[in-house]
Amino acid sequence: MSRDLRVAVLGLVFLLPALVLVSAGLLGFERADALVHPILVMGGLLLAFALNALLLFRVRLGHEEDALVGTVSLRLRGTALNLGTLGLSCLLLAAITAYVLVENFQPR
Repeated sequence: MSRDLRVAVLGLVFLLPALVLVSAGLLGFERADALVHPILVMGGLLLAFALNALLLFRVRLGHEEDALVGTVSLRLRGTALNLGTLGLSCLLLAAITAYVLVENFQPR
């Protein structure tokens, strides 16, 4: 099993609590209380994002003529599952953030 595949599968495992929480909320099911602890949900989202982002993105900083130059590159070849995991983590984080904002901030 390649490193890319292991990181993607591990990221998907970390996304399970958030996926259960969002799916149960959208479909109106009872949520599994053991899986929806905030540390598990948010920690899993952040770990899945960080693992896959570190694998896909390359950030380089350098000095050129008294100026700091930075580049960010995205590796696309052979990493479809990693991109999917990264996208799913962003989507779940956006859904949870939107729920928190809509539920807690009422117009006056």
